Amino acid sequence: MSNSNKNYNRRAGTPSLIVGLSLAVIAAVIALIVSSQTNRNQEQKPVAQISSQNSSVVSTASRAESSEDSKKEEETIKRSGLEIRYIDVGQGNSTLVLLPDGKNLLIDAGPKESSDKLVSYLKNEKIKKIDYLIATNADVNDIGGMSSVIENFDIGRVYAPNVEDIINSYETEKNVAEVYKSFTNALSAKKLIKLDASSGTHIYFSLSLTVDIISPNDSAYSDLNNYSTAVLLKYGQQKFIFMSDAENYSEQEIIDNGIDVTSDVIMIGNHGGSVASGKSFIKAVAPKYAIISCGANNSEGYPHQETLKTLEQNETKVFRTDLNGTITLKSDGMNELRLTPEKQAAKENSTPINESSSSESSTDSSAESQTSGDESENSTESEASQEATEDSATSAI
Repeated sequence: MSNSNKNYNRRAGTPSLIVGLSLAVIAAVIALIVSSQTNRNQEQKPVAQISSQNSSVVSTASRAESSEDSKKEEETIKRSGLEIRYIDVGQGNSTLVLLPDGKNLLIDAGPKESSDKLVSYLKNEKIKKIDYLIATNADVNDIGGMSSVIENFDIGRVYAPNVEDIINSYETEKNVAEVYKSFTNALSAKKLIKLDASSGTHIYFSLSLTVDIISPNDSAYSDLNNYSTAVLLKYGQQKFIFMSDAENYSEQEIIDNGIDVTSDVIMIGNHGGSVASGKSFIKAVAPKYAIISCGANNSEGYPHQETLKTLEQNETKVFRTDLNGTITLKSDGMNELRLTPEKQAAKENSTPINESSSSESSTDSSAESQTSGDESENSTESEASQEATEDSATSAI
């Protein structure tokens, strides 16, 4: 074969060789891609399984959160409206306020000897945290149980008047300095800060409810009682005032400051002592109902007849913890105002006081009966207060 033919054959075979090699490379690449994709799918299967497991965990967590939210919602529903418990702690004050949003406020903690009873009461009410705690004054009858409350519950904000500078120099037969020190030591043990409780302090604010401090209005008094913290609570169209141990001088300061104290219910100052609840102040408050917190047969003779007479002249219905035990108040902030005593004093109607829009209807026979009962109670209040016995009937809501 000539050289020209050999060259031709080599040139003719070159394209075939290139095509063959190209096809082989393409086939190898395809095989590699297929193999890689298969391995990738195999690797992704456990991931998918894990993802599915995570989805199940998330779903379970969501259900748990939803269940917890439902419980919280149910609790909020149970607390719809405002509730106030004027707790029977013997000779002293302690008031539990259950706010519509589920939070709570405790005003004072009664004497030390009633601290176990108070703690048990709060725990029975499923209280785990006191959101707002107010120690209105340094009297052992009102803050004697504070250290026990602080030790047994989680505490949010704490309010108290600034009386440290005068406590040690205050002459009294009661162990005021000792009890107050126990209170501040309990705060320190939990690293709680005591906020100033003086007039103008806002404790709580919402669109429908406010809690404000309206006394003390000065920083120097001759009587320790006038350092007492008075609280005004407004809920919708209804108002409630808590006067602590504030005396006539402090009451006049509140009026002089132009504070609108008109209230549906007043917690009488100084346990019903004659040094408080002056005629001009009660006239300004114009309460429909009054709560007097005092111990049975107490050594001070509370409530004094002067106070009872002033309230009677004002046509104010009186409830007393020494006669009625713990008094429960419920309000919707509009038309309903319901007060229910734990027990009834002698000669009192056994029906709880219930003031509502339905009670104003002339077509509601039960409401008419209720109104008649209220009138009967008002006319016999003074007599009932004197002749009450421990055998009073219990009334439930």
